[in-house]
Amino acid sequence: MLNSYSQFTTPQADKVLYKLCKHFALKIPVEFDTEKAHIQFPVGVCLIRREQDTLHMQCQTDASDKLIQLESIIGKHLALMAQHPELELPWQHNAYHDAAEQPEV
Repeated sequence: MLNSYSQFTTPQADKVLYKLCKHFALKIPVEFDTEKAHIQFPVGVCLIRREQDTLHMQCQTDASDKLIQLESIIGKHLALMAQHPELELPWQHNAYHDAAEQPEV
């Protein structure tokens, strides 16, 4: 499995997480609460964990092209929901963060 990690800090992390999950839940399976989310995309999984004002995002899939696609989907939608159109997330490949559970695909 291939994985990547990124984080984004915003004073409204709780609202951004909620909006992001509600948006994705219109089309794909999403489980979430105020602290974490498990989003099942056709190409892989994204786990998001909120620690105060920071969202930690962990993506996992079985192919590099799918990982790039997953990172792009999360980045674009996060920018939209956070009302931060210039946002570009710095993804670290093959990295896990203590706050993000290691997902199973």
